[in-house]
Amino acid sequence: MDNKIKQRGKLRLTDFDYKGNEFVYFITICTADKQPYFLNDKIATIIADEIEFRRIKKEIKVFCYCIMPDHLHILLSLTEDYRKRLQDWVSAFKRYTAKIASELFGIKPLWQKNFYDHIVRKEESLLTIAEYIVNNPVRKGMVPNWEEYLYSKIVDPLP
Repeated sequence: MDNKIKQRGKLRLTDFDYKGNEFVYFITICTADKQPYFLNDKIATIIADEIEFRRIKKEIKVFCYCIMPDHLHILLSLTEDYRKRLQDWVSAFKRYTAKIASELFGIKPLWQKNFYDHIVRKEESLLTIAEYIVNNPVRKGMVPNWEEYLYSKIVDPLP
């Protein structure tokens, strides 16, 4: 075995606490083994409904999201009321949706272990990131216009 195998880098910044409502995050969560589980409208609807539930519960502010066949993109910020870290929110979201997918469809596991996040910097355009997210199905040739894709949504107004 080669001793020069690269170690995978950390996914999270070590000096950042991922709390509070002053930051916007671009998150990508992939299904386990990149399985296209969300081609099933019932499963995709569970994901969309849970995003909306957590938004109504005032855990998150959702600027936009797109549920692709094998991953979820979401642009969000934690709310002032949500006192935990981003990782805690994502873990709870994944845990609940995985439980439902397992119970209703026998899917186990639903999600990959980790997720990817990008902390949006002040100089970055939220509009550009939101356009990238909602246009994902257009880039993949699934629909000619993002508004035609059932699971690509702009939810809360951009700041």
